[in-house]
This record gives sequence, C-alpha cells and structure tokens, in this order.
Amino acid sequence: MRKIDETYFLLSLLWLIAGMVFGIWLGANEKFNFAESHAHMALVGFVVSAIFGIMYRFYPSMAESRIAAYQLWIYQIGAVILVAGKIRVDAGGGPGVVIAGSFVILLGVLLMLYVFAAKRGTARATVAMAG
Repeated sequence: MRKIDETYFLLSLLWLIAGMVFGIWLGANEKFNFAESHAHMALVGFVVSAIFGIMYRFYPSMAESRIAAYQLWIYQIGAVILVAGKIRVDAGGGPGVVIAGSFVILLGVLLMLYVFAAKRGTARATVAMAG
C-alpha cells in the first residue's frame, strides 16, 4: 500500500474533485436543496481526509500502527455512506443511510484518535521555524 499519508492526500483530492463537480451540477441545475450534501462532501471528504493525511505526515510513527490502514478505509467507506445518505435525504428520502454512515465515520474518527494517542511519538522535524 502507498504511504498512508499520501493515500489520504490522494483521496482528499478525489473528494475535492467530486465536490466541485457536484457543486457545479447543483448550481447549473439550480438544485440548491443539495447544498448540504455538497458541504458534507467537501468537509467530511476533502477537509478531514487532508487533515488526517497531515497528521500521518507530521507523526510518521502513527503509520506503524496495525490498525492504521483499517482506520483509513473505515473512515473513507463511512464518508461515502454518509454523503450518499445525505444526498438521499436532500432528495426527500429517509435518514437511515446517513445515520449508518455517521456511525461508520465515528468509528473511523475514534480509530484515528486511538492511533494518534498510541503511536504519535515525536513529530517529524521538517517544519521550519519562522524567524
């Protein structure tokens, strides 16, 4: 598997592209009822994935955790389920899928917290000091 930080960065860019395409579609078709889905796609998909990638880059010892890869895929699968469920809700459907996705995402975030707490070690010394 590619380095986990790079995988998160790649996935965050894919989420960004998906969010932009979806946003263009909803704007061009005046489907503003999907604005919340668009926001969830951007925040849960792009922003959080990028932040998790930064965390794995800044604390490379986190990638040594046996559950790091599981954490990545559980979170990403949860994000897909949540966004699909949110789109369904915005289209007038029920909340069951978005609720399920929320719990999968929560599990992914809790696993990230565990990996961070257990394996963060020391930060990578590549951050330049200002001044």
